[in-house]
Amino acid sequence: MYLAKVIGKVVSIVKHPAYQHRTLLLIQPLSLKSELVRTPTIAVDYVGAGEGDTVIIGAGPGVAQEVFGVEDAPIRELVMGIVDHFDVIHSP
Repeated sequence: MYLAKVIGKVVSIVKHPAYQHRTLLLIQPLSLKSELVRTPTIAVDYVGAGEGDTVIIGAGPGVAQEVFGVEDAPIRELVMGIVDHFDVIHSP
């Protein structure tokens, strides 16, 4: 899991059945300092996130099936939650 910023939507005329009724979002991973890092990627939205939102991304094989009960879905990354605020606490 990691944090990312939603930077746009992806429009597709033809979708895999697992993507029906879901929005595809263009996301960019965030560092713990809220800085944009790495290359943007596409994630399937399961929570109704919008452009500019900070979101929690679940990534890896089987995440969609385990969390949302989606069978045989070719989903690599999905939006699992919208973050209102986060703090990074450093231990001494």
